[in-house]
Amino acid sequence: MSPYEIINYLREKDIRKNYKVLPSNKFFKRMVVVSCCIVFLVVSYSVTGTYSIIDNNIELLVNKIEGKKEEEEIINNSLDYIIRGDFQKLISAYRNDSSISMESHLELVTMLASINNVSQVKEELSLIKNKLSQSVIARNQDEYKKNVYKFLDSLFLYENLEEAREILDKNAQNLGHEVRFKEKEIVYNLLTGNTENALYIYNGIDLSNVLDIDDVISYGKLSVIFNRFDNTLNALVKIFEIDPENINVLSIVDMIKYYDINNANNAVNYFIESFGETPEIRFIRAIIHIEDVYRTQLNLEDVYEFSKKYNTNMLSNGIRLEILTNANRLDEANVILNELRSIKDKNFYVHYILAKHNLELENYNESLNEITQSIKLNGDFALSYKVLLNVLIGQKKIVNMNYFYCKMKSLDILNTYIDKIFVLKYTNEFNDIESALKILKFSNKISIYESGLRYQAAKIYIDLKKYEEAKQKLMEAIALKEDSIYVRTYGLLLLNMGEEGPGIDSIRRAYELNPEDILNLNNAGAYYTNIEKNIQRAFSNIEAAYEGLDNSYSEYEAFIIRENYFKLKAIYDSTTGEILSEEIPTLDYLY
Repeated sequence: MSPYEIINYLREKDIRKNYKVLPSNKFFKRMVVVSCCIVFLVVSYSVTGTYSIIDNNIELLVNKIEGKKEEEEIINNSLDYIIRGDFQKLISAYRNDSSISMESHLELVTMLASINNVSQVKEELSLIKNKLSQSVIARNQDEYKKNVYKFLDSLFLYENLEEAREILDKNAQNLGHEVRFKEKEIVYNLLTGNTENALYIYNGIDLSNVLDIDDVISYGKLSVIFNRFDNTLNALVKIFEIDPENINVLSIVDMIKYYDINNANNAVNYFIESFGETPEIRFIRAIIHIEDVYRTQLNLEDVYEFSKKYNTNMLSNGIRLEILTNANRLDEANVILNELRSIKDKNFYVHYILAKHNLELENYNESLNEITQSIKLNGDFALSYKVLLNVLIGQKKIVNMNYFYCKMKSLDILNTYIDKIFVLKYTNEFNDIESALKILKFSNKISIYESGLRYQAAKIYIDLKKYEEAKQKLMEAIALKEDSIYVRTYGLLLLNMGEEGPGIDSIRRAYELNPEDILNLNNAGAYYTNIEKNIQRAFSNIEAAYEGLDNSYSEYEAFIIRENYFKLKAIYDSTTGEILSEEIPTLDYLY
């Protein structure tokens, strides 16, 4: 085989096709390698005049190139493999890619974590650390910062805190002035139990001096974590003033909405009292109440005022579409849909809107197509993966829940709404209590004022019959917020633990906090029956609970309330007030 034949052989294999989609720097590197190999073979032929070296190596060279092509094809189509759940093939392709980027390293960490390969997660994090230490900040400041912040979030998520401290110390001088860097310092302090220092760093941030929009977004999320919804609203308004189409506001509003809807409403009302009904606060209010069909018209008016001021289209259209869909006003929704579908060059958010809408209508195939396109255009929007997960669940596909949790949290480490989503899915849909508890242990360290996360942990401990752990979490939740639900559950737990006096006191206290709550009414009836033997008062409470039942209560709750009602009705005549039997039944309490 002559040099000319070698070149023709390689051309027939069409090696160039392997690289036509590669970035220019990768193309250059690969072509240099191939060229060197060709030169080596040509020289060998010229010196020896034999074909032995060529015969031994040409197939090896071509096979190597074709193997690279297959790996690159897998990586380029990684989302398809994630949807199919083929993580082993993806992991292998990423590991064999010698030119792997920082972003790919981080994705590999997520995939390894999703299959619980802890040792390789640590190994990969060490490789990233070494690669990052060789980066020069002056060469590409923005890319370097992005890599540092993403790497720190991965270290936090997998609790490699010593390495995180090292990265923070190394970058403090160059990045310490940024709110995003302060955010990472705060997360580190929260995870290590130094809440006072975390709060000190947060209180040192002055929003009026923050100009970078990513820093404003970071401050808005930090304010939710520290239960400062007033500061969160100020940050949201500032985001709108800088970029009225910024979709990160959706994550922030989800955080405050699912943290405490009452606190969110109070903060909005206080803002309105102080500054009036500005278009920005009205838009925020509409997003908070997007699922409330009784506020449909008010929500639409709020969105209209916002879009009129900023002449916005995409963000407001997405919210308007969701409001109309929730209210089943599909004819009006279709007008917006047709407008969105007619856009030629759709950005990732348009695809996201269409995917979310189709998911709501259970059009899973259409939703999958749209959300796949959205993620391919922008893989850094955490809520896109929530849509993808729900589509796959809707299609009855086998999904790797760990991957979706790790992916979403690596993109939005502060967002405890993500934690709540997965805790509910693990407990209600997948019966994976241990994974739910693992998430709650992490999120409870970060969201130090969020009572709801502690209550969720308590309920899981109760199901596991770990009553002391449940008692501790309930006390923490009540200390943060004396909610009747927490107090009621605490009272029932104490009764089960044999602490009758404190348990009864808590049940009575829960009723005082919310006497209209159906479950509190049931428990009041059980208390008056079982303890006081006051059947008249017991029946009035149980009857009110029975009459207040609707579809929002679980089958078990409805069953217990009905059972209690008919037990009392069998021995008590409400018309005459006469007790018909001396044998008083025992009624059941409800958590």
